[in-house]
Amino acid sequence: MTSVKCLFAAVLLAIGVSGGFALTGQEVLDKVENAMTGPQDVESLNTMVLANLDGSGKEIREMKMYLAGKDMRVVKFTKPASVNGISLLVTGEDQIWVYLPETKKIKMIQGSFKNDSFQGTDFSYDEIGSYEYEKDYAAEIIKEDDKMYSLVMTRKPGSEKIYDKVTMDVSKENFIPTKVEFYKGATLIKVLEILDVKVIGKYTTPVKIKVTDKSKNHYTDMEIKDIKFDQGLKDKGIFTQQYLKKKE
Repeated sequence: MTSVKCLFAAVLLAIGVSGGFALTGQEVLDKVENAMTGPQDVESLNTMVLANLDGSGKEIREMKMYLAGKDMRVVKFTKPASVNGISLLVTGEDQIWVYLPETKKIKMIQGSFKNDSFQGTDFSYDEIGSYEYEKDYAAEIIKEDDKMYSLVMTRKPGSEKIYDKVTMDVSKENFIPTKVEFYKGATLIKVLEILDVKVIGKYTTPVKIKVTDKSKNHYTDMEIKDIKFDQGLKDKGIFTQQYLKKKE
């Protein structure tokens, strides 16, 4: 699950409605980021559709995701057979590993390789990493109405993120972003859209996400089929390199 830090990420948003005081752009961003880590942990079964924008090259995949906090996650593809067993582990911004069953080896993803596509999806390895936008971007509200905040986030000096600017539309009702756009200079590269949101238990959760890579004319749809919260996953040995080799 950029990238769709955004990307992938967006899968876990949950927060209450704000009070009546005006918020700054940074405060809105903080609420969004706190929402992403609302549950203690998350386990989900997801379907993923990859295709060119003209509809060609369509591929359907199934995957399990395990998430805890801002920067702990495991992604394991289960279908089709061509990707079965390929797994990703993230335990921090610079702690990303991928397991490939063909080689039976675990490889650390470092440097510029973090910006590569994760197994043909429109999420990069880095985008599946942490959700800490406030670390790399300064946020400003550029538009506001009774339903939505519109933010522009400018990359901070010294940040190694590849996007110079990120824009984000955020619902005032639940602080869930509805659209996120990623720019290099003035060029729009990727668009993340949250297409469906449901209240599941005590959490408001995006259940359908679309990421479009404008530079490649390609998109990835991800839909949650089943989800469980707060199971104490950190104590079950899931966020380890050993777990990457375990079959689902």
